[in-house]
Amino acid sequence: MTLKEALGLKRGEMLALIGAGGKTTTLFHLAQELWEEGGKVLVTTTTKMFKPAKPHVHKLFLAQDPEALVSELTRIKEPLIIGAGYGLDDARKLNGLPLEWFDTLKTKGGMDWILIEADGAASRPFKVPLDHEPVVPEGCDLTVWVMGIKVLGQPLTPDWVHRAERAAALLGVEPGIPVTDDLILRLVENPQGCLKGIPPKSRKVALINQADSPEEVKKASALGRKLLGCGIERVVITSYLQKNAVKEVITK
Repeated sequence: MTLKEALGLKRGEMLALIGAGGKTTTLFHLAQELWEEGGKVLVTTTTKMFKPAKPHVHKLFLAQDPEALVSELTRIKEPLIIGAGYGLDDARKLNGLPLEWFDTLKTKGGMDWILIEADGAASRPFKVPLDHEPVVPEGCDLTVWVMGIKVLGQPLTPDWVHRAERAAALLGVEPGIPVTDDLILRLVENPQGCLKGIPPKSRKVALINQADSPEEVKKASALGRKLLGCGIERVVITSYLQKNAVKEVITK
């Protein structure tokens, strides 16, 4: 099964990735799939990401004006993976495109798909957002919340959880307690927790990544079935260590 099929992604849709534990890997894996199907794919961010280069993208535009970017995109007729950002910061990271650009990009850009990294996580397997996070465009059709199953059993500390202090404060627990299924579910269900900032009309999918062993797939599957009761329409379990990344899809 392809990742596109597992996520339920349809042609013409805009997808945002939030959370932690594999957003960037998922972004480029999915972009590669869609390009190989003959699609023209835009990959970008609303926050910051490492400047993408070949083979992850075939072209990269640093744009300051949405109409100019649309003009460049519509000139491209062949299937390509195209990266775009609002210039580079001092660390050579790609700055995110402004939120108000995305309606124009979706309706006028001539892209088959738009894929957005809409959150940052400092390479941790789990994250709880701050007030200004994530940054998901209002017209996003599908929002994928990502987590790494390797966080289970680990302490609720910054080494494992981005914004660990925020997570502890939301639940009224002590920092350093073990991360369990119950703790994750409480953070998902909390209005200021893992699923905050998703537009009301956006479909919600959970992607549990880093399931690199049969035992980790089993743990991810058990957690995934519980997540279906949290407003999530399906759960996709992945490991990017193998060619066939999708290990299981759980639906209601």
